[in-house]
Amino acid sequence: MKLLFLHGAIKNAGDFLISKRSQQLVKSIVKDCELMVFWEGTNFNLPKNKIYLSECDGIIFGGGPFFTNNIHPHDVPLINDLHTLDKPMINIGGGWFGIDDRYSSIKEYKMNKESLDLLSCIVESSGCLSCRDWHTVAMLKEKGFSSFMHGCPAWYDLSFIENSEFNYPSTIKSICISDPANLKNSDLAVLLIKWLRNAFPSAKISLIYHRDVINTPLFQYAFNNGIEITDISGSDDGFTIYDKCDLHIGFRVHAHIYNLSKRKFSILIEEDGRGSGVNHALGLNSIKAYAESKYSSYSLRERERVEDYKTNNYLCNEISNYIDKINSSEGLEYVQAFERMQLYFEKIKKHVNIINSW
Repeated sequence: MKLLFLHGAIKNAGDFLISKRSQQLVKSIVKDCELMVFWEGTNFNLPKNKIYLSECDGIIFGGGPFFTNNIHPHDVPLINDLHTLDKPMINIGGGWFGIDDRYSSIKEYKMNKESLDLLSCIVESSGCLSCRDWHTVAMLKEKGFSSFMHGCPAWYDLSFIENSEFNYPSTIKSICISDPANLKNSDLAVLLIKWLRNAFPSAKISLIYHRDVINTPLFQYAFNNGIEITDISGSDDGFTIYDKCDLHIGFRVHAHIYNLSKRKFSILIEEDGRGSGVNHALGLNSIKAYAESKYSSYSLRERERVEDYKTNNYLCNEISNYIDKINSSEGLEYVQAFERMQLYFEKIKKHVNIINSW
């Protein structure tokens, strides 16, 4: 069986992790498949690409923030006239691009008509839309779609999925901080580093960039104060740097997910509805980078340009209290999160198994 697999990875390391684990998941369930892997922005109207579309037995949209405001034709051109596409389609663990976790943001989330048409075609093929968090499920249900919670494909490291034991370190000797995607959080990240150096004075602290190193106050502070800086953009290979740390704490959703998939200690600082979505889905504490503000008239990509953006003045206090909570509960919250991963893994397997009927 030949399957056209579309992914969103260009530069961000997290997108490469999603793509890799989505493919591994499909291959573990659809044993005889051959994946023809393309970037989701590939235009299959072009003659050089049409042959792949004609040869495939079906189309897979492999995770990530798939449910954007303009999926089709902007993010996923595919072909111009979707009604002429006679191939079954399925998506795996897609997420929204929400600005925050308020229900007004969920209900008022905008998608263009062409995108809604594409989603209707996917539902007609596979029976539902597969979602990586409950915010996405709610958003799609508000638009009348059958949607189910399956988790992000990157949750599922197949070598760890049967393990729910929390790999909790007795001492924190090495800390990895993932960089903020929103540059307005650079000063907040500096405050975080300063707090961590005081809280864990003997720990080695590293700063990990997931989408290129950018010259911000954060970079300057790290460079001038002996913080090891690593750029892992462009592939998923660099995620192994987290294997060596005792604690990940930072802003990148898929740094958090990677560490959780390895049953390691990770604290995500939520920058938007995507980060909130994963913590909410797994029952983990919500710690936000931002203070409450008026964002309803702005899109997520515009948040960096909003003059009234305010960071969370109590971030380090929240983190300190959270670490105390995890110590006191012996990591119970994480064990429960891993058990939730196992529950949703069974659901996503059943969903992917639909492909075997094509």
